[in-house]
Amino acid sequence: MVLANIIVPLIVGAILYAIVAPDVIFVRVLGSFWGNEVTSISQPETAFDYFVRYYLMDILWGYALVFALFLCLGNNAAIGRVFIIAFLFSTAMELLQLTTIVPGVFDIWDIVIEGFAEAFAAFIIIKLFLIRRL
Repeated sequence: MVLANIIVPLIVGAILYAIVAPDVIFVRVLGSFWGNEVTSISQPETAFDYFVRYYLMDILWGYALVFALFLCLGNNAAIGRVFIIAFLFSTAMELLQLTTIVPGVFDIWDIVIEGFAEAFAAFIIIKLFLIRRL
């Protein structure tokens, strides 16, 4: 069950990236493996389009990150520590986008959105996978 909370969001996020954001680096790298040309799509027209294009994949991947850390660190890991590690990693990756180290566009809202997704994943772990542990 923990593994499904990692794999499903990652696959859904990858598919969404390929559909709504083929111009991002992740999709271009995957496309280069298959020899596909990446074409850009039009900019989002509605608030929902904007949310999907710029935040939904971050939510899915932040959620998966917490479950992956929980799985890697073991069921005995304090979920608060797992959340902090995930949040610091996500924040660091976003801040590194201000440099040439990690390509991308820095967005403070990415940090906020990913933090909420990571907190939600931690809450799910507490409710469904932990017994008497915080």
